Amino acid sequence: MNIEIWSLLFLAFGLGMLHALDADHIMAVSSLSCQKPDKKKSLIFCSRWALGHGAAVMLIGAAVIFMGFAIPEQLSHVAESLVGVVLIGLGIYVLWDMYRKRAHLHFHQHDGMHDHAHWHSHYNHQTQHQDDPHKHSHAPVFVGLLHGTAGSAPLLALLPLSSMTSPWTGFAYLLLFGVGVFISMLLFGGLLGQVFAWLKHWGNQFINGLRFLVSVVSIAYGATLMMAHF
Repeated sequence: MNIEIWSLLFLAFGLGMLHALDADHIMAVSSLSCQKPDKKKSLIFCSRWALGHGAAVMLIGAAVIFMGFAIPEQLSHVAESLVGVVLIGLGIYVLWDMYRKRAHLHFHQHDGMHDHAHWHSHYNHQTQHQDDPHKHSHAPVFVGLLHGTAGSAPLLALLPLSSMTSPWTGFAYLLLFGVGVFISMLLFGGLLGQVFAWLKHWGNQFINGLRFLVSVVSIAYGATLMMAHF
């Protein structure tokens, strides 16, 4: 394998790491992680998003390399609009989840004791049992699939393929692009989880403040993406 091929493969890895940090990607995984602010869950959400993203790019790339399919430009525009819808939906869901789990202080008195306060949540425990854990675990994969179809991912991953003489070299390019996305997203997930862990020392108010901020920015950015395609 000559130096040009190696340079191209390293370029694919670098582009993948940069591409993972696109604003819409960051907003999506942040909104997903904010639903369950925890260091381990942040890593899980980010890794599953990256796997979904990589699967979409690999499927599109395989269709171009081995079957000679042409990817319609309209597909990317439709996918980007859907990304905007998803970001708005995620932001609204986080706000709704905060509302249903809202907590406030209750003051009461036990026999022979002074008045004291405790936190009381309005969260419906029946609703908690009805939540589907599989839906939460699969959501990052589906969002990643959508992101892999939309935006600059097909362009960054498939543009150099036309100059490649070997289809397997092109496939290796796509693979390293996906590996770069995966590693970069894991690093971001670890950082986000560390932020959650740090904020827990300051209390739930800081966590809820971060969740509120992420949800509002997610809705605003999603609306911007949708308006850009109308």
